[in-house]
Amino acid sequence: MATYDPEGRLTPIRSPEALGRTIRRAREQTGLTQAELAERARATRQAIVTLEGGHETRAVELIFDALATLDLELAVRPRGS
Repeated sequence: MATYDPEGRLTPIRSPEALGRTIRRAREQTGLTQAELAERARATRQAIVTLEGGHETRAVELIFDALATLDLELAVRPRGS
């Protein structure tokens, strides 16, 4: 699984922890607080904390399991790229 980093390289995302780091980095680069992101994403701040912390919820686990089973990768990049 891959993510777009600030230098334009693709970096593998193969775990909830890597996904959380990617989301945290993007949030910080946009200058949003966890509370602001939660409000815009229609989630709770605690949900954002859990996601950024790389905690494996059943939904996140299912996404990674399904992708791995289908031999697929997830690419995260800015929209419009």
